Amino acid sequence: MNLSVDHIHSLDRRITNQGDAFGSVDDLSATSMQLWVPTERIGFHQLDIPTAPERKWPQLIPWLLEDRILQPVEEMHFVISGRTDNNQLQVLAVSREDMQHWCRVAKNSAVAASSMVPDYLALAWEAGRINVGWREGTILVRSGADQGFAASPEIAWVMIDRLMQSAEVAPRLSISIPDQSMVPEHLVESADINDASIDWEFADFPPTPNLLQGEFKPSSIRASRTNWLPATGLAVLVLVLLFAYLQISNNLLGKQVQQLEQQLVSGSSKLFGTGNIKAAEARGLAEQRLSYLFKQQQSLRTGAVAGLIALDSLMTACDCNLIGLTAEADKLSLVIDNGSKLKAKALNIPGYQTSITQQPNRGADSIVLTLTPSSGGGQ
Repeated sequence: MNLSVDHIHSLDRRITNQGDAFGSVDDLSATSMQLWVPTERIGFHQLDIPTAPERKWPQLIPWLLEDRILQPVEEMHFVISGRTDNNQLQVLAVSREDMQHWCRVAKNSAVAASSMVPDYLALAWEAGRINVGWREGTILVRSGADQGFAASPEIAWVMIDRLMQSAEVAPRLSISIPDQSMVPEHLVESADINDASIDWEFADFPPTPNLLQGEFKPSSIRASRTNWLPATGLAVLVLVLLFAYLQISNNLLGKQVQQLEQQLVSGSSKLFGTGNIKAAEARGLAEQRLSYLFKQQQSLRTGAVAGLIALDSLMTACDCNLIGLTAEADKLSLVIDNGSKLKAKALNIPGYQTSITQQPNRGADSIVLTLTPSSGGGQ
């Protein structure tokens, strides 16, 4: 998430309360913001790296810089911003009073400052070029990735001359200033001059150096907890509702399963006459009964039984009497009295060959009906 960016001087114009600054604004309503602070209030120093362990550097640096600072070191706030190419520490020094004032301005403006960075870094940086900007009577200069300063115009132009004279290759000069007549004549010819102003809200904000360290470090943990508290509460509520939904769904599914088991047992009892059985036994019992019925059906379609079934339509209303029946493999022989009507019928039985012969030693109406499966028939 991108944080809002502005200059501390812009906040100073819209202070919302003139009382006890640190108690005037509720932390929950503060807007997180990254702030530019005036470079001229910050000292820039370089130190040889101390031989002591790094964890002890914050305690050593104030005394190593004691001879360079006009104010007592106890009244100063020090921040290690990085290292130079020649392996020296870069240290920023700003008075605690200024830091407290900036924090008070942010607090009264309903802003929760997450970073404070020297405002000369808002100027663009390009190798081989010195960029000059303007902020309400103060000239900002950026001469390197980390190098720069701020000063009044009469001092700034002198310092810019020295930078250009000390460079092995003369750097290009870009000046953004509302009144070109403020630029010394000897710089006008060699400089690119325009009247653009610095847009503090849209200038690229670097992650370092951040002056809000040590005792001035923002309470990010508390803010993080505060911001996440509503989300955490909602997450817990969602989990509770989800658990309740799952419990209700589980109970409903359990009841549906019980109803299905009861229907299964009842249907099995009615269909197969099994009586009271357990639901787990219903499937096995149903498979046994169905297997038996399939075998029974198969037996009715084969052999002599299939032949008898096929004769059912012929023997209907024939006024004849069945005297005897002989079955040999799939061949059937029927001894019939009063079979004259059968002689007159067309005895076409699919899958069988039929023949009628006279029964010896009986009347003319006594016949022997023989059914023999045709090739591939009777199956």
